[in-house]
Amino acid sequence: MTNEPTNAARAEWAKEALTVFTIQTFSGDSPDTMDRGDLESAIGDLIADLLHFAEQQGFETDCILASAALHFEAEQREEARP
Repeated sequence: MTNEPTNAARAEWAKEALTVFTIQTFSGDSPDTMDRGDLESAIGDLIADLLHFAEQQGFETDCILASAALHFEAEQREEARP
């Protein structure tokens, strides 16, 4: 047995960060009340803004995106195991 977080927990953490972001950038909207199109836009906007921050800190954004995709895929596979 492991103490690793579940993907549901990871998604909840992301929703909390997205909520803070959308309150400031989407007229106070919450991810729970946004329509699907606005929610998708907000997710993309937050990712883009995180990349702006990373670039300002001197990170290679392509590397961050590639690493994030690998982590996501690995975490998906981990939970899919029986």
